[in-house]
Amino acid sequence: MRICHLSDLHFGHHDERLAAGLAADLTAQAPDLVVVSGDFTQLGTEREFQVARGFLDTLPAPLFAVPGNHDVPARNLLRRFLDPYGLYRRYIAADLEPTLDLGDVVIAGLRTSRRVRAELNWAHGSLSRGQLARLERRFSTTSPAALRIVVAHHPLMQPEGDVLKPMRLVRRADRALELFSRLGVRLVLSGHFHLSYVRQHDGRRHAVRHDAPKGLRESARAPILVAQASSTISTRLRGDTNAYNLIDIDDGRIAVTVREWHDGAWSTREKVSAQSAMAASSAPTPG
Repeated sequence: MRICHLSDLHFGHHDERLAAGLAADLTAQAPDLVVVSGDFTQLGTEREFQVARGFLDTLPAPLFAVPGNHDVPARNLLRRFLDPYGLYRRYIAADLEPTLDLGDVVIAGLRTSRRVRAELNWAHGSLSRGQLARLERRFSTTSPAALRIVVAHHPLMQPEGDVLKPMRLVRRADRALELFSRLGVRLVLSGHFHLSYVRQHDGRRHAVRHDAPKGLRESARAPILVAQASSTISTRLRGDTNAYNLIDIDDGRIAVTVREWHDGAWSTREKVSAQSAMAASSAPTPG
């Protein structure tokens, strides 16, 4: 199975050249599914959603999406409070937390954006206990042998090292990762930071970053692979290039290839792969 993972398109604050080149590159990659982890728009206006919908109609595969904080109207406060996801439901997807059961792969979305928070910065994300309980029930109806994927807008793990703009993880990230580990989730896809990086979570609040070098390489095995996508076509960058993730799932193995916009074209930056928990149990540990 091949998934193209996009994030933070920010139509209304996007680069037209990248959008046109992206549609062509996605077609060349021939994905089975396109996942967008939120922020389709910049201000959440109807015009921006219309432009986003026009782009999505050119995609070469079905769409799996969750909303981001920028998909809640920023300036129309009446709409923000009374119908925060009305435009998203009309132009992007009716379900804010979709589930896609493909038999051997199950994908579940989590809405981390909020119409309002008890703080000045409403852009921060949150997960409620109720959402996590519902996620557990959603997975309980699927095959335990399926490779399980979670999609959310806000990150659950930080990058290592300094960043241009420090950002906050989604609220209850630790609790969510503990639940994911217990549920056998193998891959988490998110965005928001406008940075490409891949980290591993071993279920014991210990993580290892595997993303710094350019070029193709492989990571060690891990129960959960957390893959962040950079801003795919937005001009709002934070020290990283525009990029998206190309994810291949084959016989319990996950390969994440970063495709970045460089010198006027999309090209491969790096690749990380990890075996599934089932495959790893019988495989030798790399030295």
